[in-house]
Amino acid sequence: MRPRLTPATADARRAVREQLALLALEPGEGILIACSGGPDSMALASAAKFEGDRAGIRVSAAVVDHGLQDGSHEIAAQAQQRLVDLGLDPVVIEQVEVKVRGEGIEAAAREVRYQALERARKLTGSAWILLGHNQEDQAETVLLGLARGSGLRSISGMPDVDEQRRLLRPLLDISRADLRQSCIDQDIEFWDDPHNLDDRFLRVKVRSMAGELEQVLGPGFAAALARTARSAARADDLLLSLARGALTAARASSSSTESRYEIASLQKLHEAVLLQALHLMAQSAGASNISQVQVADMARLITNWHGQKPLVLAGITVERVESHLVVKKTAKLNPGAC
Repeated sequence: MRPRLTPATADARRAVREQLALLALEPGEGILIACSGGPDSMALASAAKFEGDRAGIRVSAAVVDHGLQDGSHEIAAQAQQRLVDLGLDPVVIEQVEVKVRGEGIEAAAREVRYQALERARKLTGSAWILLGHNQEDQAETVLLGLARGSGLRSISGMPDVDEQRRLLRPLLDISRADLRQSCIDQDIEFWDDPHNLDDRFLRVKVRSMAGELEQVLGPGFAAALARTARSAARADDLLLSLARGALTAARASSSSTESRYEIASLQKLHEAVLLQALHLMAQSAGASNISQVQVADMARLITNWHGQKPLVLAGITVERVESHLVVKKTAKLNPGAC
C-alpha cells in the first residue's frame, strides 16, 4: 500500500516539479541528486524520483564521503542503499580527502564536495545537480552575509539556479522540519549528522543564533530572511545588468593590456551603478580581491578629481588621464629574472 500524500511530501514534490518545468529538460535527460543521507537530501531524492518518473527524466545520485567522521564509509554505504531502494540509478559514492589550507574545514570540505559532485554529474551524464538546501540554510547564509557586510550579493543567499556550476536548489522555500516530516510520512530512513550539532563549526553557531532570534522575534524569522535573500538577489541582478550596460557605453577602447573609459559617461551614473560598474571593470581587467574601499578610491577619480596618483591594486593600475579612466594590467614578475 502506497503511503498517503501528506502536505510535507506534496510541498517537496511541487518545489521540484516547478523547478524542473523551468529547465524544460527533454525526456531521457538526467539529473543528479547530491545526497548526504540526511532528511533534507533524502526528501529531495524521493521527490525528484517521483517527479522525474512522471517527466521521463533519469534520476541518479551521488553520496560524497568526506572521511571526516568515524564510520563515514558505512554511513555513505547506508545512504547509497536507501537511494537504491527509492529507485535512483545509478547511485555513486565519491570519496574525497579534505585538506585544510587556512580557509577552515567547512570551506575546504565544501570545495572538494562540489568538485566531487561535478565529477559524478559528468559520470552519470546528468544535466544538473540538485541540492537539498532548505529555508533555514538560506536564512543562515543571509546572516553570514550580513556579518560580512559586502553589499547586496552578500545577503542574496544561495541562488536557486546556478547555471555556471549546473546547480539547482529547489527546496529553499521549504522548512527543515517539513522536509524531515516528508521522510517520516514516507517511511524513509535518514541519518542525523552529529556535525550539525557541533558548535566548533561556524554554520552551527549561526544556526543556534538563528534559533534564538526566532524565539525572540517570533515564528517566520527564517522565512522572512529567505524572502529578503530573493529580493536582494533580484536587485543585485538588476544592478549588475545596468552596470554591464554602462561599461559597454563608456568604453572608449580596449586591448589585452589596457582599457579606457569615458569619464563623462561614468559621471552620469547613479552612485550604486557606478560602484558596481567599477568593481566589474577591475575584475574584468584581472584584479583580485577588490575591496569596497578600493572601489570607492576608484570612484573618487571620477567624482572627486584633484590630481590623485594612479591607484595600484592587486593585478591592475587605475588612473585618470585627461578625459579617460585608464585601467592597465600589471606586468607579472618573472621569478627567474635577475
